[in-house]
Parts: sequence; structure tokens; C-alpha cells
Amino acid sequence: MEAEKWKEFAAERSIEFVQEGMRVGLGSGTTVQKIIVALSRKRVRAKFVPGSRVTEELAKRLGLEVVSLEECPDLDLVLDGADQVDPDFNALKGKGGALTREKILCHAAEKVIFVVDRTKLVRVLEGAVPVEVLPFGFPLVKRKLEELGGKPRLREVSGSPFITDNGNYILDTDFGHIGEPARMERDIKRIPGVVENGLFPRAPDELVVGYEGGAVEVRSRKRFVSLLRSFSLKGKGKRLPG
Repeated sequence: MEAEKWKEFAAERSIEFVQEGMRVGLGSGTTVQKIIVALSRKRVRAKFVPGSRVTEELAKRLGLEVVSLEECPDLDLVLDGADQVDPDFNALKGKGGALTREKILCHAAEKVIFVVDRTKLVRVLEGAVPVEVLPFGFPLVKRKLEELGGKPRLREVSGSPFITDNGNYILDTDFGHIGEPARMERDIKRIPGVVENGLFPRAPDELVVGYEGGAVEVRSRKRFVSLLRSFSLKGKGKRLPG
């Protein structure tokens, strides 16, 4: 699958930011798994704080030095993936269910880089926003999300509620197009019983984007829009500009 190769390109590029002695947060998801594999090959001496149990298990298995956020509360860098990113660097995350820990890592880091393949670049965020909720507050939160215009659906696995690493439920809430991600994030977080949600307004300092030709770093809206236009042309069979 092409997108998987693009993720590999982006993962390989992203680990160039990891230097000896750094304290690095690692999010979760398939792209982060590829980053961990690449880091294990590079054998860089750094400390890594995982954003999920799955990330922790893989990092330990591949020989990375894994520590807790309590041991390293101030991080130099966070590498994470995203489900969608818009031109203002607002992101939608949380398909893997680790959104709360991922957001904590982002706020603990001096620099945040989201590592994505080109299919994750969008003009406007849209679709289901994962909302982590306390099981006790689930009925109230569901009703309040509906009042905000969302269509919440309890995430399930084999007919039972999906349980996060924090012991909570997730309501995947479809808001359609999300024109004001920062405002939506605040509105959701005001609901009693909400732990966190998958909107990450202006979270990354930069992006590493994998595509057919390798991977590029994106630090500005102008560059983002230019890339998005180029990828659109590529989809129409036209050549990507150099």
C-alpha cells in the first residue's frame, strides 16, 4: 500500500531530529510504530516517554530506553502521528484511543513534530472527534455533545465499550466540517465528565510529510498549501513540482 511506504519515508526523516541525550515523547499509532523501528536501527542514546501501552511495549521490545513522564517531566521533543492536519496546523487525532496521553506529551515538550503521510493533509478538519469520557458521565456527555451539534457514537470492540489506557470510554462524535477547531475543543472540554478530546489546535511546531518522492518538512501555512496543491495535481496525473 502506497501510504504505508510514505509513512516509512516520513518516519525515517523524523528521527533525524532525535539527538544524543534528548528526552523524547513518542505518541501512538502506526506511524509512531514505524518511528520506533527506525529509532531502534539508529541506536541513538536518548530517553523515550511513551504515549500508550502499545508504544511502550514496542519500544521496550526493540531496545529503546523507556522512562516515565514523572522521571522526565520536561521533554525536548515529541514525535507523533495525526489523522488529519489543516493549513493552520490544527490536528485531529485519537483513532488509537491514546489522545489524552498524547496531548499531555505535547504540552510537556519544547518542540512537537507530527509525522504524517500526504493523505493526512486536509483543507478543513472534518468527521468524528474522539472524546474520552469517564464511564460514570457517559450519558450526560453524550447528551451535551448532541446539544453542540455532534453525533456521538460509543466506540466498541467485539460488542463491548473500548477502554482507554486510562480506564475510560470514547465517544466518536461527528461534527462534520470543523471550521473553528480551537473553539470546538474548548466547548467539548467544558462538559463535566469529559477527560479530553482529539482536537489539537495548532499543536505541532512543524510537520514531516511522507509522499512518493520521500519526505519534506513543513513549517508554514504557505508551504502547507503549496504541498497540498502539488499533491492534488499529482492525483490528476500531473508532475509534482521540484
